[in-house]
Amino acid sequence: MRNFNDLFDRGAALVTGASRGLGYELALQLAERGFDIVLSGRDEKALSALAEKLPTKAYVYSADLSVPGEAKQLYKRIKADGIELSVLVNNAGIGASGEAWIVPEKTDCDMTEINVNSAVTLTKLFLSDACGRGYGALLNVCSVGAFQPGPYTASYYASKAYLHSYTLAIRHEAKKYGVTVSSLCPGPLDTEFFEHASAKKPKGAMPAKKAAEYAVKKFFKGKKTIVPGFYNRLARVVPAGIKTRFIAKIKRN
Repeated sequence: MRNFNDLFDRGAALVTGASRGLGYELALQLAERGFDIVLSGRDEKALSALAEKLPTKAYVYSADLSVPGEAKQLYKRIKADGIELSVLVNNAGIGASGEAWIVPEKTDCDMTEINVNSAVTLTKLFLSDACGRGYGALLNVCSVGAFQPGPYTASYYASKAYLHSYTLAIRHEAKKYGVTVSSLCPGPLDTEFFEHASAKKPKGAMPAKKAAEYAVKKFFKGKKTIVPGFYNRLARVVPAGIKTRFIAKIKRN
């Protein structure tokens, strides 16, 4: 693995879903460590406002990753502009709450396209370049929901479980090429995510800035699975069946 502190001299960091929330804070943390930042999201105005705050060079690319093929087009646009990426943060994601058969089919399709298909596409394109040249770092943002099924958020938890499993597998594949791959699995964050998912924000949700600070610190150490928050890490030892019943109870209420 190449020294992470040398990566910013080798290329920029792409952060998807950077308009707000965790992606916004991750972009700030990476910029503070010296990376030029490529910001991607649907809200171009918000991205441009963030770009003006960053202490390093920033590039704004508006993209709707719920559209099939958009992820590949985004990567092609970045490369066509002559920007080399040494870091990729697949942060874009959406959720939905409710009984699985009531959640609209389009919502599930959009969720799968953003949370899984687009992340996988960008991962493939990035690793093809990074492994070919022998350096790079990839952070896929998953969730503590990846560790067990999630009644009343079935598709969201399933999408994050897929991405987490995929990330751990490709970590092994990429390591021999000098590329580090990590999975970030935060718990509930104090962001607009729950409002957009038509769900109630849990009490004690962690500030996105705090999660981002912890995540980037561990990412730069090459940690495999990054779980911000002591109680979230502690919960990993609880049997999945118990956690599933607990999730069903709090989501149903």
